[in-house]
Amino acid sequence: MSRSWWRHKAGGFGPSLFREFFGLGKIPRLFFIWGLHKFNFGLYFSHDHVIGNNDSEEIMTTVFDSLTEDLDAIYAPSRKPAAPVYKQTCGKCNGKGRVTFGFTYVQSGTCFACKGKGFFEFKTSPEQRAKARVASQARKDRVQAAAVARADDWRAANPVEAQWLEKSASRGFEFAVSLSEALNKFGHLTEGQIAAVRKCIVRDDERKVEQAQRAASAPELTVEAIETAFANAKQAGIKWPKLRLDDFVFSPAGANSANAGAVYVKQGETYLGKVLGGKLFASRDCNNETRDRIVAVATDPHAAAVAYGKRFGRCAVCARELSDEASIERGIGPVCAENYGW
Repeated sequence: MSRSWWRHKAGGFGPSLFREFFGLGKIPRLFFIWGLHKFNFGLYFSHDHVIGNNDSEEIMTTVFDSLTEDLDAIYAPSRKPAAPVYKQTCGKCNGKGRVTFGFTYVQSGTCFACKGKGFFEFKTSPEQRAKARVASQARKDRVQAAAVARADDWRAANPVEAQWLEKSASRGFEFAVSLSEALNKFGHLTEGQIAAVRKCIVRDDERKVEQAQRAASAPELTVEAIETAFANAKQAGIKWPKLRLDDFVFSPAGANSANAGAVYVKQGETYLGKVLGGKLFASRDCNNETRDRIVAVATDPHAAAVAYGKRFGRCAVCARELSDEASIERGIGPVCAENYGW
């Protein structure tokens, strides 16, 4: 067989076949050297010419076939054995796939937990899942312990802010509660959160100064007559006595409250202040005009009760409508008058 035939086969047909079939681009000479060395025959190959012995065409065919088998073995997708599947019976439906509910009208339906299959499928065994849960919980505990340690370090470095958070969270301030939870979870607060805490501290200090100023300028007010009426009402079995004078409602503070012994003043649902220690401590919602009216009616509650009854036609104690002329003149019904000692 002539050299020109081998030159045609090696330089044209052979490389073109591999480029189109295997998609590898230009075939490196190394593949051909490997093939020639495997079959141990004297053959020289290049892009320009091939010089070989007799029956070289059969030998080259064997080389190409062997090379094709090896390349198929390399590029063939690996087939892994199927992973085992572990089934676990659904605890909601006990493996039935359906659940019943209701007492009077008993109904049934598809189990939402297992979606009607009656079991769950897992790629891991129950022992492996239990071990993973234990490891996960241990990891969470380590992370939480580290966060608590960092939170303690933060409190030591920011004592003023930490004290405000603890005090405000203890009285139910939701913002302080959320920040305390974030501090315990992450071990620190962000710059924005710290700035917000410091702003709240400044605001609280300003309120304390404002309260001190209001206390210093609080007007003198004696409510002995109101306190005596409330004491009589409690002896008569009234647990929460009240007096309606003008458009204000006076009520005593609870015995276990922080302001035990005080008399609260409201206008509708608005808190206007308290009378404690012979002084009226007005709130920010109580202006000077309202404060003067409170002082006027609290000084003579009996006269204020009469005025309330004539003005509204209702009892100054229970707010029920007065139909008796004597009760209207007195501003209070006969039963309430007896209970309050009027």
